Amino acid sequence: MTANVRRDPRWIAMLGLTLSILAGCAGDYAGEADDNTAVDDTPAGGDHFLTQVQPRLDFCRTCHIPGGVADTEDGHRFLLGANAAGDRDRVYDAWQALGEGVESNLLLIEPSMPAEPHSGGKPWPQGGLAYEAMKVLLQCFEQGSDCITNEDQIPVQERALLGSKRAAHAWQTFCADQADSATLPPDPRSQILPGVNEGKAVYFNAFWEDCHVNAPVAEQAPRTCGEYRARRDRGYQFLTDELPSLAMSAEEFNATWQAWGLDERPENFDELYGLRYGLNPASFDNPYLLPGEDPNATNGGSGQLPLGMRQLKDDDGSWTGEIGTAACFLCHGGELDGADGGASLGLASLGLGNNNYDPMMIGRDGMPWAQAEYVADVLPPLDVNTLFNIGIKQRGQNNAVGAFEFLVTVLDSDNLGLNPNPLKFVTINGAQGVLDVSHPLAHTQDTPPWWNMSVRPRKFFDAGVSNDSTRIIMAAGPGEIGDLFSADGAPYRERIEQWDQDLEAFFLSRRSPEWPREIDAALAEQGAVLFHAKDLWAEAGNADAPRPHGGNGSCAPCHGAYAPRYVHDPAYLADPAWEGIGAHIAPLEVIGTDRARADMLTPTLRERWDMTYWGYPEGVPGYVPPEDKDPLTEVADDMYLERPVGLCGWEKSVIGYQAPPLYGVWATAPYLHNGSVPTLEQVLDSASRPDIWQRQLRRDGPVVGFDQSLDRAYDFQAIGWKHTVLGCSDIPGTAVLNCNPLNDQGPSLSQLTQNLLNSTISWAGLLSLPDPTPGAFDKRLVYDTRILGNDNGGHSFSDVLTEPERRAIIEYLKTL
Repeated sequence: MTANVRRDPRWIAMLGLTLSILAGCAGDYAGEADDNTAVDDTPAGGDHFLTQVQPRLDFCRTCHIPGGVADTEDGHRFLLGANAAGDRDRVYDAWQALGEGVESNLLLIEPSMPAEPHSGGKPWPQGGLAYEAMKVLLQCFEQGSDCITNEDQIPVQERALLGSKRAAHAWQTFCADQADSATLPPDPRSQILPGVNEGKAVYFNAFWEDCHVNAPVAEQAPRTCGEYRARRDRGYQFLTDELPSLAMSAEEFNATWQAWGLDERPENFDELYGLRYGLNPASFDNPYLLPGEDPNATNGGSGQLPLGMRQLKDDDGSWTGEIGTAACFLCHGGELDGADGGASLGLASLGLGNNNYDPMMIGRDGMPWAQAEYVADVLPPLDVNTLFNIGIKQRGQNNAVGAFEFLVTVLDSDNLGLNPNPLKFVTINGAQGVLDVSHPLAHTQDTPPWWNMSVRPRKFFDAGVSNDSTRIIMAAGPGEIGDLFSADGAPYRERIEQWDQDLEAFFLSRRSPEWPREIDAALAEQGAVLFHAKDLWAEAGNADAPRPHGGNGSCAPCHGAYAPRYVHDPAYLADPAWEGIGAHIAPLEVIGTDRARADMLTPTLRERWDMTYWGYPEGVPGYVPPEDKDPLTEVADDMYLERPVGLCGWEKSVIGYQAPPLYGVWATAPYLHNGSVPTLEQVLDSASRPDIWQRQLRRDGPVVGFDQSLDRAYDFQAIGWKHTVLGCSDIPGTAVLNCNPLNDQGPSLSQLTQNLLNSTISWAGLLSLPDPTPGAFDKRLVYDTRILGNDNGGHSFSDVLTEPERRAIIEYLKTL
């Protein structure tokens, strides 16, 4: 970097100016105040301090002020004021307090030397313009001069520390004021390839793969704004009118209250339906028929369905009165209730993970024995929702990966026709039996939001596949059951190819929601510096902690750079278009979070994925299209050891978890991939995380669910959900099954048994050890970290942050 700076004409000018100042300056600077005005009154044209140093002190002023994060015992030796008044004097006093000298003085060493801990990072690398400017000033102090010259100087202008594109994709931003014929700029995600950004503060190791390079032109990425907009709009059409599959009639829907223990249909039926099942208000008109209404005389009806349900239309676009389930929204239909109880995030931020969804309650109410209390308590909920959420014990979690593993087990690897074979993802280990088995039981996850797809080169918590792998988007959108399960798989494949890239275009057009309250800008600026520059591994508390494979040790190497000042700093990003891109897989030994999900994605599954339809095998050597194979070969070749390997494989080089982009992170509580941590404050301070906790509940008669209200249930200080810390004896059910008599903090005996089954026997999660105690079903409303896949450890390297530093970083994250 020094060589590059030395070739910069500005550095040459600085060198000449340095010689001019040191040779011709006069006067005796002894630390006396020039004045007490907001800005020093020395003529700016030739004042080195005013033009080259003081503008850079605004960065220092972010933290080095009374009450700032640098207001510590050591930091007292260098504190600035709230404005520029007296800066020259304060720097001089600090220079003296820190031992005088020039390159030996901490005013230069702290912000420049990599081995020296500094919460503000290394903003003035040795040999850079900022370093040289301060060096000249200290030389003037050393010589007793005023650093005045007759030569003109160009004042320094720093970029802002605050500012966010709110996850807006380059195409959505570019096309906002462009004609349909305008050629699209490159997709920034597609530029994150092996070798890019090496040696910089932000570290990438989760790389894009082009899955469509062998596809017809019509199936490749859009080329113009018109093509992008058409796909985006079709994606929205799919979600609202094509995705829903028939589930019930309006009459059946209107009668669901009969399973709730009520005597009559409540006046607030729509609200209670969402509360009971964890389905949230829709951010668009979502009507259904109340008893006696004509669908087309009432524009679909006067009732309002929650997100995840939709009244169907006929081929003419007329409402039918029939109600369908929109599967995508069961996991991605999250919302935060506004003051009026409606959706507060809006359509622009559609796709928040639904940490409210209750598949167990939906399954239980749908059983014939739902009203037989003791029978319902013993027998597990059984319907399609619970089948596709294998092993889920708690409201707000889902097991989409387990559901997908179920599909690839029962469907053919090439044509997606029915071909059930539990051995296709098993490695046989000779006489010893099975070496590894896919266990879709511990994939409990807290679904990420759609809006961050725009800044992720790879998808899934483990960065499993490239985000250009759009087919998988449609895994949960096959339509009617006959389209999902057919002899030749053609209906499923055709539906995927028809809509997958349209859905992706819609997701790319979403934006993160704005923080709904005031932000302390000064504190947020301190947080921006800490987030991008503080080396956590330079602190003594992390002396033995494994360090990430690259980057500067701050939050930015994993989560990306956001602040304009750092986004445009070539030491951070080679291209500012990569703002906010999160493309970092943290190995398990570094991140330390619950490893069950990573362990359950066995090596066999990761390898065999590449040889399926989902891995884009078309056009690779040896590939034969399904329509060109005879049925017997199609059935048998799933088990062939040698199969064509597709263009987009599952990640195998780094086993761990992909650090998420942080746009709108305030809205995505609870945190970590399994939703085990209620607040951001606890993410940054692992010792404060509860082992057993319960979100604030809302009750209305016999109906109970999570309180989604921002005003009542959201913690605006800690950032996340208000919650109650529980002990094992507080969990609904019997203490005999909830507590361990030998270890108050450890898993109960029933949990030890279930955890062992789930971690050793494939599909054991289809059955649960029952707790027949009346009311035990409500333990699904409690988050218990003792359950396999629910551990709340990890991300403990942030524990070295001080309390003021945590507050500052949290304030900054609100701005994204």
